[in-house]
Amino acid sequence: MTAQPALAAALVAASKELTNPTKARTASLGQYSYTYADLASVLEHVRPVLAKHDLVVTQDTLVEDGRLCVYTWLRHASGESLRFGPLSGPMGQTWQNVGSAITYARRYALLSALCLAADDDDDGRDAGRFTKSGPKPVASDDDLKRWAAGIRDASEFMQLKSIADEINAHHVDDSDKQDLLDEWVARRAVLGDA
Repeated sequence: MTAQPALAAALVAASKELTNPTKARTASLGQYSYTYADLASVLEHVRPVLAKHDLVVTQDTLVEDGRLCVYTWLRHASGESLRFGPLSGPMGQTWQNVGSAITYARRYALLSALCLAADDDDDGRDAGRFTKSGPKPVASDDDLKRWAAGIRDASEFMQLKSIADEINAHHVDDSDKQDLLDEWVARRAVLGDA
């Protein structure tokens, strides 16, 4: 990667002013609930600081190998830019699901790029909450293999979280679910705060 001194200086200056956005929204999943900042409030929170330092964030959403992928760029007025991603995950079955997946992925990709947190940190505790309720598609052998490979290859927590979300959306045999959970927890421990 080539040196980008203007971008680097602007990012350092902006990082001194950026704070975690306020978690004003609540999501409920049965008995479990958590607070978070939605995409609109995250953007509203970070845009003025980025603009002050001649920075802008742009994001692109693509479908690659049947999975939704979000790329995030931090761009400086000098023309220098830094790309993050892709953050990839399941697309969904309907347009509403796809739209929700895009918003979710954009929010997490942006937060990751700026090293911010906008939801409750459960320190991996809820990876084990692979629920059984509701009509869900049955996980295929290919799904299990893909999830296991994704867990082993994950280089950041958001990739692990995306896999856990996808597993939650499927009916998975208890023994397979436990195997995936064991791999997930082990990989999360290796990644630490990555």
